[in-house]
Amino acid sequence: MIRETRIALVTLFTLFFTLLLGACNREDDAGLSEPQIEKLILVAAPGLDSPDIWAKVIKESLQEIGVPAGKENACAVIAVIAQESGFKTVPKTPGVGKILLNKLNNAEGNPIIRFIIDSRLDQEAANGKTFRQNIDSIESERDVELWYNEFIAAEVTKPILQVIDRDVDDLITTLGSMQVSVKFAGQYPEKPENVGKKHIREILYTCKGGVFYGSAYLLDYKHRYNDWRHVFADYNAGHYTCRNVGFQKMLANVTHQAIVLDGDLLSYRNGHGAFGTTYGIFIDYLKDTGMDFSEEEIKKDFRKEKRYDFESTFSYKTISALHKSKFGNTIYAGMPEIPLKSDKFSGRNLSTSWFANRVKSRFDRCMRTKL
Repeated sequence: MIRETRIALVTLFTLFFTLLLGACNREDDAGLSEPQIEKLILVAAPGLDSPDIWAKVIKESLQEIGVPAGKENACAVIAVIAQESGFKTVPKTPGVGKILLNKLNNAEGNPIIRFIIDSRLDQEAANGKTFRQNIDSIESERDVELWYNEFIAAEVTKPILQVIDRDVDDLITTLGSMQVSVKFAGQYPEKPENVGKKHIREILYTCKGGVFYGSAYLLDYKHRYNDWRHVFADYNAGHYTCRNVGFQKMLANVTHQAIVLDGDLLSYRNGHGAFGTTYGIFIDYLKDTGMDFSEEEIKKDFRKEKRYDFESTFSYKTISALHKSKFGNTIYAGMPEIPLKSDKFSGRNLSTSWFANRVKSRFDRCMRTKL
């Protein structure tokens, strides 16, 4: 009887702890609660209106793109939002009106087209002011888009500006609270829930759309980084930029050649990749050492520079092995040396490294917050 009682008690305790462990696992799977995320947001942006709405869309976005809604991922998203927009769905951009005017002035040197653009600027817009006058009241990228769409609505102006590739997509390439690429958002396979059937640009101007696509670009790609600074640098400069800097560093060490550590294994002009300095140094080294290789294979390797599987190529494996044999280690990632060249940062000496460090400091503060 005593033995049977002991067996029953052991069974009861086993069942209890199994249920308790299961409950903990379900909580871990679900990630942070919305109130917990809200607390983290208020540390990043004290006094923010409606932090509960931001917490909700961050939680939903992480779940919808299929990444854990844990503290690290939530803090990473919060840090980027705080840096890029200060939790504004349509962030203000100082001097954006002047930027727009400069782009129009530089759009075309043809005197006839120049005359048509100038004439249109002096025509009356829907609010009774001229388009030129309305530029002074432009404060955000959304303002630019609304102004520009009305500006090119004229029968003469619209076809001319489209011919010279000055559609709104050319003027404004990143949108929303996380300043994510419109091109990336349009190509991302998943869509955010509960935003309706809007154009991708309209979706990015919503709280949910900006956070969803920004979170996807930040977190939904495969890599082996162990430093969040590299993730944040990639967010600014493009996926695998830091991994490619690691490749460039190893190549520079092995060949004793100076290489600009920009993470571009191809040189990009007008959206097309050409084989540049990094490629040339690698090819020359292979030839000088008498290594057996196919130049066409190397070109195929370098064309994979924006993909994870570049790491499985002959080029990457060769440099990694050579570096390890000569220096005893490999370099997976490094910080790129890229100045932030944008009309938005005119007159400011900023870089991708600066951006990554700023976001990392926000991330660290978020992670130190006790929940």
